[in-house]
Amino acid sequence: METTSSTEQLIGPPVAPMHREPDSLSEQVSQALLGMRVRVLESREGWRRVETPDGYSGWLAADALASFPEGWGEPWAEATDLWANLRARNNFRLAAVTQAVIGTRLPLLDESDGWTELLLPDGRRLWTESRRVHRLDGTPLRPAAGRTICATARRFRGVPYLWGGCSPLGLDCSGFVQLVLRLHGVHLMRDADLQATQGRPSDNPDTADLVFFGPEERPEKITHVGMMLDRQRFIHASGGDCVRINRLTDAPYPRQLRFARRYLPAAAPPPSAPDAAPRYTEEDSA
Repeated sequence: METTSSTEQLIGPPVAPMHREPDSLSEQVSQALLGMRVRVLESREGWRRVETPDGYSGWLAADALASFPEGWGEPWAEATDLWANLRARNNFRLAAVTQAVIGTRLPLLDESDGWTELLLPDGRRLWTESRRVHRLDGTPLRPAAGRTICATARRFRGVPYLWGGCSPLGLDCSGFVQLVLRLHGVHLMRDADLQATQGRPSDNPDTADLVFFGPEERPEKITHVGMMLDRQRFIHASGGDCVRINRLTDAPYPRQLRFARRYLPAAAPPPSAPDAAPRYTEEDSA
């Protein structure tokens, strides 16, 4: 029997796949992360259709959801490593009970001898090394500046491509740029064609601008997005491959490039001048 609901719940596993249909064999359209607050839109046996904070909806297994436990709230800690192991006690010799990927925010319960205790959606209290998380105090954790955004993007280099992926375990092109910019307080919609409607036009794309691509036979269609590292190179989650660096002059990109958009706040420093652009070693080249 099908019912509708508007209740809010939390995501319980580190990464929960969101499907197009209430079927584990249907297309993965996105992912929801541990501790994320989602709105339940619809219920079917064993499945829930949810909406994530970016307005995206999809079906996930009902057991991926948890109710709000007592104590869910400030102060918050955010995972800053690509992933952090969470343990039952503050002892690095213990096996991990679960993990939290970068950007995951959980209530901070305690800090002791280099360890931080966190509250999970299912009510468990688990520990991780304090250096792997950051206590949020109301100030921006990472500046919304081009060079620092690109430094964050390069941390994901080599992460395998995954359709619908939004975490260091696997990323698609729009999930990659959305995640990187979100870590710097810049919020994008989920898909590349939607992201292409945000921001401002950039006639001379430079550091942290997004570049959009589409098939030659359908110039109006946006199917791919990447982030500029300087005026020549961009980093992107390449379909069927991984997060990698290419030049705009690499085939087939010159024929598929449509336009660029800029998302940094207007008050942010201007893009780098040619003689001040970030320098990369040969190993950074595609």
